[in-house]
Amino acid sequence: MNSAPVDISIIIISAEPRKTALFKELMASFRKVLERIGRTHEVIVVDDGAGSTFAQAVLEVRAEWPVVSLLRFRRTFGTSVALDAAVERTRGRYVIVSTWYLQVDPEGIAEMVRRLDEGVDYVAVRREPRCDGTLGRIQSWLFNAYTRRLTGMDVRDLNCSFRAFRREVLEEIALHGDLFRFLSILAMRRGFRVVEIPLQHLREEGSRGVLHPGLYVRRFLDILSLFFLVKFTNKPLRFFGLAGLGFAGIGSAICIWMAWLRIFDDKGLTEKPLLILGLFLVILGFIIGSIGLIGEIIIFTQGRSLRDYHIDEVIGRGEDT
Repeated sequence: MNSAPVDISIIIISAEPRKTALFKELMASFRKVLERIGRTHEVIVVDDGAGSTFAQAVLEVRAEWPVVSLLRFRRTFGTSVALDAAVERTRGRYVIVSTWYLQVDPEGIAEMVRRLDEGVDYVAVRREPRCDGTLGRIQSWLFNAYTRRLTGMDVRDLNCSFRAFRREVLEEIALHGDLFRFLSILAMRRGFRVVEIPLQHLREEGSRGVLHPGLYVRRFLDILSLFFLVKFTNKPLRFFGLAGLGFAGIGSAICIWMAWLRIFDDKGLTEKPLLILGLFLVILGFIIGSIGLIGEIIIFTQGRSLRDYHIDEVIGRGEDT
């Protein structure tokens, strides 16, 4: 096996049986661009449960383009797992990730490499102009706008599968679940230099129309998870403390009101379920606040082993710079 480093590693991920003609079109377009820019390269295709038909198409392409290799899973494990497994096997300084079909203009590879050469760490892509339906564009806009609002980070097309980054980005950021969609935001949070470039949208083979309700719920929960990771990973007491104070405050107000009715209006409380609710909220507030306090203690004791930053360069220490 050749272990010599290359300039560019292309990772292509497919999780379902797909139209092999579109995949071969993608590979032909990528090969043309990569050979034109004259950089050493490799292509790793990940079969994340796509099936034997897709794997056979990959082997057919490999017979004509030997830099292509195939990584197959026994079943579908998800894009985050597929991406992690592929990056572990790459040899390139730069990693470019794509879906199995030509989603955007492949000439964007050259622009991505140029930006990475200039010192950018992560290049995200904004599909512009969009070629999918009106409903798809509205859903995508709402998803991206809601994410920007919660995180405060200006990335406008998180759903585009075409992206490029230095390999150390994924070496320093752990992915799980569907967090691969938010890799650009996680990279920004870590201190990497991130830019977003527009590329012509050519095709959209994903879900169309109204999605399954469960998918909307999962997306919403993913964004909430991202919000917590971005805002409160190193200061959980701020999140749990504020939530605990809110519940305890509401519960205390209810209890005080019940006490006022009992003392000054001489009203019995035996048939007042509101008092039970107030006591419950006070206890719940203390429990939630305690979770945040325990989190703070863990971070304090493990702080030396937690690395939540990326050093750009060190100048003037020994011989290395």
